[in-house]
Amino acid sequence: MTASRVVLMLLCGLVAFAQDGVRGERASSPQGTSRETISLFLHFPVGRLFSYVYHDTTDVHRVYSDSSTLDYRRTVTYYLSLEAVESPHNGVASVQVTIDSLAYSFSSGGNTISYKPGDQMPLQFPDFVAAVVPVNRQFRMEYSPYWDVATIEGDMLDWLRSYVTEGAEKVSSFDSVQQFVWLRNISLPVLAQYADPQKGALPAGRVALDSVWTKPFVCLADGIEFRDASAKTRIVEQRGPVFVLETRCDSLQPKLEALKLYNIGRFVDITGGSASCIHRVDVHKAGFIESASSILSALVTCRVRNEVFQQHIRSHTVWTLRGQYDY
Repeated sequence: MTASRVVLMLLCGLVAFAQDGVRGERASSPQGTSRETISLFLHFPVGRLFSYVYHDTTDVHRVYSDSSTLDYRRTVTYYLSLEAVESPHNGVASVQVTIDSLAYSFSSGGNTISYKPGDQMPLQFPDFVAAVVPVNRQFRMEYSPYWDVATIEGDMLDWLRSYVTEGAEKVSSFDSVQQFVWLRNISLPVLAQYADPQKGALPAGRVALDSVWTKPFVCLADGIEFRDASAKTRIVEQRGPVFVLETRCDSLQPKLEALKLYNIGRFVDITGGSASCIHRVDVHKAGFIESASSILSALVTCRVRNEVFQQHIRSHTVWTLRGQYDY
């Protein structure tokens, strides 16, 4: 199914050693001590495609003001590819990302809705619509010299944004909440969640093998953006050619904004909360991310009109390299 057909149907109803990868040489510190240092960098050779699987399982326990509850589990799997179409320039690495396909499952109250490639899309289910929006999209993701995602852009995204904002007025049933869902799910925080396994964990320069460095960390869970301005990362293990980085986020805060949450037809204001996360990245010395994983636990306070409720969120996300291919 082409991207345009998906749009019409829905509207209507990757560290390398130095410049060749992650540099493997160790060096003594300038002070002459024996502390070994290493430089960790992302490196995407031009002409090589990296194929990844992103798999997220999120459990939510919602508690309303009258103590009634709602529980649901969402499992989303994206198959995506990353490739460099040009060499880094002025410290900026540009990667072309394609989200090829999706598998999806949602369970609540004893009922389950599921989808895998080749199935009939459950387009009547709004939560699935949000999940399928990024599928068949290709975009360019740029890393800053500090290894955070600086920009996400591309012709496909521009066309879809224009279609949603200008063409949606032709569909009478397409309201402001639905329009938000489409634009939100092709935004930088959402697409970076899927396409950036390292989540800014890499240090901006050389570090000692036993050092701890502090950087901002951003992730999404249940569609809510969380940020820790002072997440701490260290190398916790070396397994042969693989370095394991672990980031601990003890001060994650949700972004205070209006969002669309499951089973609520109106915009929901995120008014407060907190979260913690452990993020691990396995980096192969040949210059690629072998795998990554995040385990996040959050408690978020929300408001819709006069109703205040809480979301207890538990999310487990895994990125796995399926293969790399030269062309």
